[in-house]
Amino acid sequence: MQWDDVKGPRSFFGKAPVDIYKPIEIGETAKLRSNRHEIKVKIIECQFDVIKGEVIDDSAEIGLVTLVNGDMVEFGAQHIVTLYRN
Repeated sequence: MQWDDVKGPRSFFGKAPVDIYKPIEIGETAKLRSNRHEIKVKIIECQFDVIKGEVIDDSAEIGLVTLVNGDMVEFGAQHIVTLYRN
């Protein structure tokens, strides 16, 4: 699936204060967007420019496009709309 590049800064969510400079870590959750569809994935692997995640929350609309909970997806840091810190 083609993910949208985020134009502008990524947003962060978590217990304040959120460390926005800490590298992306395994176990964190990321929100991705493809066209107007958004999904949340749990990050399971971070290697160089490729991040892998498991779909944990798919919107009803994107389910029609073939992604369901439990599917694995690959993306880059530039595709993360929101990063949910642990």
